[in-house]
Amino acid sequence: MVDRYWCDMAHLLRQKFIFEFHSADSEDKLYMGNSSSSMVEGKGTVNMKFTSGKVVTLLNVLYVLDIRKNLVSGPLLNKKWFKLVFESDKFVLTKGCMFMGKGYLTKGHFKLSIVIVNGNGNRMIVSAYMTVSTYMIESFDIWHARLGHVNNILIHKMAHLNMLPKFKIDLKHKCEVCAESKFARQTFKSVQERSNELLDLIHSDLCDFKSNPTRGGKNYYITFIDDCRKYCHVFLIKNKREAFDVFKIYKAEVENQLDKKIKVLKTDRGGEYDSIEFAEFCNTNGIIYQTTAPYTPQQNGVAERKNRTFKNMINSMLDDSGLPQNLWGEALLTANHILNRVHSKKSDNSPYEIWRKRKPTYKTLKVWGCLAKIQIPLPKRTKL
Repeated sequence: MVDRYWCDMAHLLRQKFIFEFHSADSEDKLYMGNSSSSMVEGKGTVNMKFTSGKVVTLLNVLYVLDIRKNLVSGPLLNKKWFKLVFESDKFVLTKGCMFMGKGYLTKGHFKLSIVIVNGNGNRMIVSAYMTVSTYMIESFDIWHARLGHVNNILIHKMAHLNMLPKFKIDLKHKCEVCAESKFARQTFKSVQERSNELLDLIHSDLCDFKSNPTRGGKNYYITFIDDCRKYCHVFLIKNKREAFDVFKIYKAEVENQLDKKIKVLKTDRGGEYDSIEFAEFCNTNGIIYQTTAPYTPQQNGVAERKNRTFKNMINSMLDDSGLPQNLWGEALLTANHILNRVHSKKSDNSPYEIWRKRKPTYKTLKVWGCLAKIQIPLPKRTKL
């Protein structure tokens, strides 16, 4: 049987008999480029044998009846350490130093002949076209990635409150990226009183990334976290001397927005605020400046926990996207944007809702690092 396969962001098949194993338990929906949609009927395993004799097993292949073409995902193969190299009119698929198969350019698409081996041992010669189509799947995996790899309970809570589209909730979902990026020791147990009003207490900390500066030359980031609702502001800075200036900018912004005054600022003894000018500024503005005991970061637990969350999300987003490490600043700003808009375990409202007095929207969220196209303004376009 001769058929065609196209490369996209997911493995999609429309013939059930090709599957080695098939499960009908799925509630995901597939959105296609012509604005139509189709339900995912199930998931399964498919074995592909290349003409070189090598066999590749595709896991979690989606069974969709309404698609016109079968799709094999190049990006998903890349995540499993396969490498696609395109050279003029052909491409080569390898894994490590092992050659898997190759294809040739045919009518604008790259064509690869493979053999599908189904559960009955039947073999079918098919043609695979490696290209990119426009399909989008509303699933737990996609929204987990869009929300910067936040934990499963938060996604379940947001879906229950009808803040996300309908899809099957999997609280036992295991993300390989999270498992590799968020490994940590057990937390320090402590009990602290929390403030009841916005700006009563602000936690701040500075995190060092100078071994890997951003493309804009930023070496640090500094956080300001409201203790009452955990709304966080993040600033990228080049050196520690900028911390005082950034705090003055933050103070002016939040006090103007909320018509309240910052009462207490709590930091560790990092030295970024260790100056006579800063002490005089706090005294003049009636701000109580608190510091933690030496070598006890747990006393500044809110800021330290936020730093850990940021680092986990940055690592997950960079690992998932395959983008260079010097984009950690962009990943950080995106992570903060997301965390301010997702619900906490203890509240039905996100920090953004309390701070801005309106509900956030998630319609503009995309998986960080995904392919994007921009429109060039007419005045900047050339004739060609």
